[in-house]
Amino acid sequence: YEVGEAMSRKGGAQWEEEDYYDGYDDDYDEYYDDDYDDYDDHVSAKKKPAAASQAPPKTKTKTAAAGTAKKQQQVTKVAKTKAAQQQATVVKRKAGAPATQHGAATSKPAAANDPRSDLSSILRDLEVEPQGKPSLLLVVLGHVDAGKSTLMGRLVAELGVVDSKEVRRRAHQATQIGKGSFGWAWLMDERPEERERGVTIDIAKRTFETEARQITILDAPGHRDFVTNAISGISQADAALLVVDGSSGGFESGFDVRGKISGQTREHAQLAKGIGIDQLAVVVTKLDKHAAGAERLAEIRGKLDPFLKSCGFKDGRIRWLCASGTTGDNVVAKPSGGSALSWFEGPTVVEAIDAFEMVEHKRDAPLRVPVFSSAGAKQGGGAGQVIVTGRLATGCVRVGSQVSVMPGSLDTTVKSISRNGHKDAGFALAGDAVELTLGLDEEASCVSVGSVVCGPSDGIRAVERIKAKIATLELETPFTLGQSLVVHIHAARAPAKVTKLLVLHDPKTGEDVKKRPRLLKSYQTATVEITMSDKVCVEKYEDFASLGRLVLRLGGRTVGVGKVVKVYHT
Repeated sequence: YEVGEAMSRKGGAQWEEEDYYDGYDDDYDEYYDDDYDDYDDHVSAKKKPAAASQAPPKTKTKTAAAGTAKKQQQVTKVAKTKAAQQQATVVKRKAGAPATQHGAATSKPAAANDPRSDLSSILRDLEVEPQGKPSLLLVVLGHVDAGKSTLMGRLVAELGVVDSKEVRRRAHQATQIGKGSFGWAWLMDERPEERERGVTIDIAKRTFETEARQITILDAPGHRDFVTNAISGISQADAALLVVDGSSGGFESGFDVRGKISGQTREHAQLAKGIGIDQLAVVVTKLDKHAAGAERLAEIRGKLDPFLKSCGFKDGRIRWLCASGTTGDNVVAKPSGGSALSWFEGPTVVEAIDAFEMVEHKRDAPLRVPVFSSAGAKQGGGAGQVIVTGRLATGCVRVGSQVSVMPGSLDTTVKSISRNGHKDAGFALAGDAVELTLGLDEEASCVSVGSVVCGPSDGIRAVERIKAKIATLELETPFTLGQSLVVHIHAARAPAKVTKLLVLHDPKTGEDVKKRPRLLKSYQTATVEITMSDKVCVEKYEDFASLGRLVLRLGGRTVGVGKVVKVYHT
């Protein structure tokens, strides 16, 4: 604090109260973070007098005066350097150059091998080659045994994504082992352990087209043991289907709280809103097996709707419908007159999907592709290559683009692109689900889940320390300083600790309530500092929203969600 006060007196920079808790002034933090060359000059200026140590000693008064004058010159140099940088930034912004804050676009012009330089040529290609229908990524959520995979299997079958021969083969395989009702689900669940256990374990992906959209389905696991995989799917999605079991006792098992355990209907809804999804369609299944389907739907809506609103979903962003995966009622076509769901007059599943609003993604921002899975040469089928899957959060990329993989600064070239399920695409834009084949060999093992593919000249940084504004959920015990957690940011996951409790906020207004609280209780909002045990690629939320959201988990439960407000690069 004394150092900060001294800086304020000498350099004229304002010493803010918040910086007492951060440990240093934001102005000087930017100077040391962003301008390493100037910092080196600053240090060199300090070290120069050492070379003249043989000079005749000066009087104490003259030495003190000289030291004071020299320090004043150093501070003046810092101020002049900062002013020059700010002036240059203003000039560049007037000329249309991007901003230079952490995580924002670099002020340097795009190099010839920078993926951003491909944007204009890609857009020119779009004038010649039709882009096709707009793409939407949809995650399917819900409690285990709610019928998610069965519903999605029926959907892709009726839309012709899989042919009738494949449908019959899956039904026959399920019947042979005494699980005939699982035939539709097996069109989505392809792993042997998923079929043996009868639950989805990993994210199942299918791509199909409706009349208006090109849809990529991410079928998330509903078992509480695989919430980490569900978070991976939610992090990529624009919208969500929340599938609810409408049979007697089915909804209650996924929604009610039993001791310290709550069903995944609750947790999935909290995760979806916390990670950034704000449009939701609730699909109630198995009402064809209920004697009073309409009354049961009204009962479920009466209990679930207030909870969804408490999570932050707004009235106009929630749709309600029912459907049956086993019979196909209200999946693609309206229920027939003799159907058990003939009483329902709302939208079909496909109509609800088409009604979702398209989410805008920044094509002209720096390239960011969080890696959700990777396969080396043996799995990918080509020597000297690694295939990564993910979603273009921002930017654009085309075959031949020079890219870098962080952390590790692995420079490579994009060899091929699969875009929204279409192989051999020439390019991909922000919002597209992609598989990128990269020209890497021995470094392939360094590309792991949570890595980020970016441009070589404006890459993302991997850091250990962040400041975040979080909202706590139901806590067994309050958070205190040093609280251990697991932090999830896009596909990345790392053990972490809360190293500072900075400010407690009013959850409704966001205003500061208390500085440096001793603890955080359930359903409180606060700004905290989090230090992770491993370096993670992360950005400020205001610069790159999908790379600046986080989820906090503890003991197998989600205990908080939040946004990154500051990234500490040192």
